[in-house]
Amino acid sequence: MGILFGGVASLLYGLGDFVGGEATRRAPAAANVFGAGLIALPLVAIAAVVLGGTASAADWAYGGTAGMAGAVGLVILFAGLARGKAAAVAPAAAAFGGAVPVAVGVILGERPSPLAWVGIVLAIPAILLCSWVADRSGLPGGGLGYGIAAGALFGTYTVLISRTGDASGLLPLIPARAATLVMMVVLALGGIWRMSSAIEVPKGLVAAHGVLDVSGNVFLIIGLRSGSLALVSIAASMYPAVTVTMARFFNAEMLRKRQVLGVFLTLVALALIALG
Repeated sequence: MGILFGGVASLLYGLGDFVGGEATRRAPAAANVFGAGLIALPLVAIAAVVLGGTASAADWAYGGTAGMAGAVGLVILFAGLARGKAAAVAPAAAAFGGAVPVAVGVILGERPSPLAWVGIVLAIPAILLCSWVADRSGLPGGGLGYGIAAGALFGTYTVLISRTGDASGLLPLIPARAATLVMMVVLALGGIWRMSSAIEVPKGLVAAHGVLDVSGNVFLIIGLRSGSLALVSIAASMYPAVTVTMARFFNAEMLRKRQVLGVFLTLVALALIALG
């Protein structure tokens, strides 16, 4: 059941990432993340209160720290999708976002099956094939660095949010969302982006991203509560298929044969890990 919830989270993340990438073509990534956070925070707060739960100080701390990691990861991902290629950035982010929880899960005592390890090994050349593109922006590997950095932070988010207690329900998502807003303000005060650019964001796209992303987070935390960290996190990392498909049909982003092979191998690798 946990893997099923992870799969639903993956679908929502894929749609949200595409929408977020589109928004970042029109306004700074940090401004879009800030706007999405303003939409998502009251939604998740209402859901958490309605469903109820009892959160400890540790649950709130894990949620807040996870939110900070996820916020920076989103900014990096959207910047990569806007400047690079979805077929390079999204799979790299997904692979590394899944690899971090797998590594932590093994350290904590989880033991993936041989089939799962085959999938992990297969993911390495898959990422290289996806990233091997001719990029007019001049970004090395079509934005591979963006995907790796974003994925590492997404994986950190998953690990931290998985440490919250079952009794806390969705309450840890409240500090996670609040931390996103705080992090964006800190980046603005540090001169990384201008708060005034928040008025430039495409409100419809940003609102859609906020709803999709927080919905994905809800399904992810439910999945982690009912399944293993390693397998659920990998199931939730299969969103590149959605992101790349959306980019292909809505932006007419052409994929070379090696890219198609890379995306296919990425999905096979993730599937093998999930089945294992």
